[in-house]
Amino acid sequence: MSLVNALVQLESGDEIVDGLLNGLEDLVGKKNCWSCSLVTLEEMNFHQSDQENGRAGGENNIGRLNKGSNLTNYYFNFQDGNFIHLGVSTALSDKKKCLIQLSVDTISTVLAMKQKVESPNDIDYASEKSNETVQQLQKEIKRRKRYETRLEESEKRNVMILDNSMDAILLTSPSGEIFSANNSACHLFGMTEAEIISRGRSGLVDPGDPRLAEMLERRDKKGNVKGELFFLRKDGSRFEGDLSSSVFLNEHGEPRSSMIIRDVTHQKKIESQLLLLGHSVEQSPLSIVITDLQGEIKYVNKAFTKITGFEKEEALGQTMSIVDSGLQCPHFLDESWQSVLDGNEWTGELKNKRKTGELYWEYIKISPVRQASGEITHVVSIREDITEKKKMIDDLIIAKEKAEESDRLKTAFLANVSHEIRTPMNGILGFMELLKMPGLGDEEKDSYIDMVNSSGDRLLKTINDLIEISKIESGQVCAEYSQVDIREIMNYALRFFTPQAQDKKLGLRISEMPEPPKNMVFTDRTKVEAALSNLIFNAIKFTNCGEVIFGSYMDAENMVFYVKDTGVGIAPDQMDAVFDRFVQADLNMTKPYQGTGLGLSIIRGYITHLKGKIWVESEVGKGSVFYFSIPCRSPQSGMK
Repeated sequence: MSLVNALVQLESGDEIVDGLLNGLEDLVGKKNCWSCSLVTLEEMNFHQSDQENGRAGGENNIGRLNKGSNLTNYYFNFQDGNFIHLGVSTALSDKKKCLIQLSVDTISTVLAMKQKVESPNDIDYASEKSNETVQQLQKEIKRRKRYETRLEESEKRNVMILDNSMDAILLTSPSGEIFSANNSACHLFGMTEAEIISRGRSGLVDPGDPRLAEMLERRDKKGNVKGELFFLRKDGSRFEGDLSSSVFLNEHGEPRSSMIIRDVTHQKKIESQLLLLGHSVEQSPLSIVITDLQGEIKYVNKAFTKITGFEKEEALGQTMSIVDSGLQCPHFLDESWQSVLDGNEWTGELKNKRKTGELYWEYIKISPVRQASGEITHVVSIREDITEKKKMIDDLIIAKEKAEESDRLKTAFLANVSHEIRTPMNGILGFMELLKMPGLGDEEKDSYIDMVNSSGDRLLKTINDLIEISKIESGQVCAEYSQVDIREIMNYALRFFTPQAQDKKLGLRISEMPEPPKNMVFTDRTKVEAALSNLIFNAIKFTNCGEVIFGSYMDAENMVFYVKDTGVGIAPDQMDAVFDRFVQADLNMTKPYQGTGLGLSIIRGYITHLKGKIWVESEVGKGSVFYFSIPCRSPQSGMK
């Protein structure tokens, strides 16, 4: 503004104009300024038509320019439709153009005021008018300075925003020429601003990305576009960026475009990880539930629906009480939940209820979800249906107990078999030695021989039982079917066991038998006889007083046999065990009953082979009733 103040003091209009032109030439730099002159409108139009792509621009006609090969022409409005022409080799900044137009407008106003002074008689008036003009000019200068200051501050803010933006920002032409790049762009591409400008858009966008042509077409139609493209850094590395681009006109009316680029490589990686995590959670075989701090369900995965039967829509907005079986103590559940809200993890097993009402076991791990600030906002629980696992564990425990019981029974059996073999063997050997003694009478010899025979029979039965149970276990037992008279079998059993019953002073009788022709059954005679004989033998052996009653009857298509005694009876917890191998009702062998404990096991094997059943009813101290049934087969069905 010192130039303007100096020019205002000059008397001649020509001197003022010459001073203005010289001052402007100094302002832009004499080396940079190849032309500074006052031109008419016709001359300006001639210059514009002589230059390519010359267009007027700027608000209030602040500067008009034409671009030649390396030169820029500016035209500033002056007095009486004339223009100040500046031809420079370097483009002027907006600030400098505003300063020049301000100076030109001020001088135009001064010249206009001076032209009003027309005669010497108006000298005093002119002097007074001149002072008024200077005052007006000073006010205008102050206004223009404020405008200039605001413009400068605005430019600084814009530059600061561009330089500090986290996104890469490029000023380009729609055709792909780059005019400027901010600091983030230089850092993103690993280039200087000059390198980015020299490369142009085609040197930054991956040429192999087919999306570029599509995005340019959309931008041409709509004026802006958003999307993703692959870009290339200086080192040749490739990255994907999120691009926003808009087309606009600059202050000279020239089309320009912006490119705002954000590297989304890390974001894509996070999105990929989140997608993978989401798929993993959704497809997990474990039930995953997320609730807020009030327990309201915000998310469940597919496994939750599969396990509980509740669809996602049914569960969302509810609490986990929808699967509460009511078997857990409410106080325990409240304490567990509060522990999680206090920041602790909780792990345990709960018995819950499915939508169908079916109970199931869950192994649950509940954890609080913390934000970066450490605040707990949600609760996540991971739940595994362990119903089958619990059942498997229970089965293993039962199997282990059975194995331990079997091992104990085997030990007892071996001791019992050892006893059953050694006792008759010792009897045989002992009495054989006695028979060698001279002078024995016939009665003594007969007695010793009977003892040897009795011991031999006992030993033979033990060996036969062992062979039979081995055949049953190995599946070598075969059924030999024939027409069997049940009445005949029962009468034979009565005659055979009556002497043994009488020896113990027990009653032995048949209570009932099927009448002809229902007494004829197509079955395996040997196995039926063995089963009935073994039950009668056991009844006599375990009964010390009273009687043994046996019989048979038809029940639908089955023939049912039973043997009832008034013996020691069987405890309820041992009724199933007596049919296992090596077991006698007196498992601790505290009573002097002979036998291997294989009899009932052999009977069960026979009856099972004949497609029948065997069972017992008993009461300790009152006696037992053993039953077995066999199908009444026809000869045709029995041979199949």
